[in-house]
Amino acid sequence: MSVAFLRSRHAQILILLLIAVQVIFNFYSSNRFISRLDGDENSSKDESVLISTSGFGVITNDSMLWSSNISTNEDIKIIAFADKHYVALAKVWYERLSSLGYTEHYIVCVDDKSYKKLSQGNYRLIQRYITNPDYDHPVVGFGRQLYSLRLQFTLEMLQNGTHLLVTDVDNIFNRYVPLAGFLEERFDVFHAYEMKYPTNLFQENGFVVCAGHQFIRSNPATISYLRDEVLGDCFKANNCDDQVRYNVALHKLRIHWNKNPFGKDRIKISSNVKENDGLLVEQLTGTASLGDNGKLRIKIWHRDFCWRLSNDLPEKCPSMKNNWVAMPTKTDDLISEKRFNKVGKKIAMFRVWDNICRGGGAR
Repeated sequence: MSVAFLRSRHAQILILLLIAVQVIFNFYSSNRFISRLDGDENSSKDESVLISTSGFGVITNDSMLWSSNISTNEDIKIIAFADKHYVALAKVWYERLSSLGYTEHYIVCVDDKSYKKLSQGNYRLIQRYITNPDYDHPVVGFGRQLYSLRLQFTLEMLQNGTHLLVTDVDNIFNRYVPLAGFLEERFDVFHAYEMKYPTNLFQENGFVVCAGHQFIRSNPATISYLRDEVLGDCFKANNCDDQVRYNVALHKLRIHWNKNPFGKDRIKISSNVKENDGLLVEQLTGTASLGDNGKLRIKIWHRDFCWRLSNDLPEKCPSMKNNWVAMPTKTDDLISEKRFNKVGKKIAMFRVWDNICRGGGAR
């Protein structure tokens, strides 16, 4: 056998090995974790995001690195509010959380009829009634009364030493996330992104947060934040729009964010749906001075973790593995039961969401 032949065989083997290495490298690269540095004293120094099938293109590892047996002896509650019209929806919400493994969730009944109906089942209930509920005016009447009560009751619970996840009964929880993990993180308030309301503050700040889903640690800073910056005197007039109040408070506090929300490197949603186009995706962290009450540490969850959009489904479904809660809106075209009223459509959306974004894995 000639030397030239052997050299030729070696060259062929070497070429095949190089091709194999390249194939493996390409496969790994397409699924690799990309490390990002937040560069803020309050944020993790290595936030990993995974290229995924998420409608946002990337997902964070929010809560994914916590210990599976993380726990605390401190008092933590999940609360959502219901009136007589939302009893059926509140049951669906409550039972879904129970099926995921939560044991600390409560329905806050704001009228006697909702309490009496829910008392017939095995639900943890809190009575906190609205005085003279104005059902005839669901937005500027009863709606403002409900939002006023929600802010005031949140403040009272914080003052009593209870850490709170305040959420809505139409929010769709998709996996169990131990709330004790949020206490392990170095933040006082955790907010979720909203879409663009209030529009003036969205234009000024580059984002707005959602009043229908937040985790708040009980401490002097958050009590000051709720009492002095968010609530103010609107509760006395029964005229709080908590969506506006939270965002006005964040704006006035002039928070030092770890990254510029208007930065060119910010990942934003590209969508044909006007309400969704240009929305921020990645988490933000920041700090604000509260004067004598110290410093408020704030985190806004990644949108893939707490999903809030106007329809845009299934194109913008979040990742199945990471997403914790979904807050879909304007989804009537996805509901086949056109005869349903508003509450009936919200209940149907739990099934539709599971079918569209969870692979049919309805709970």
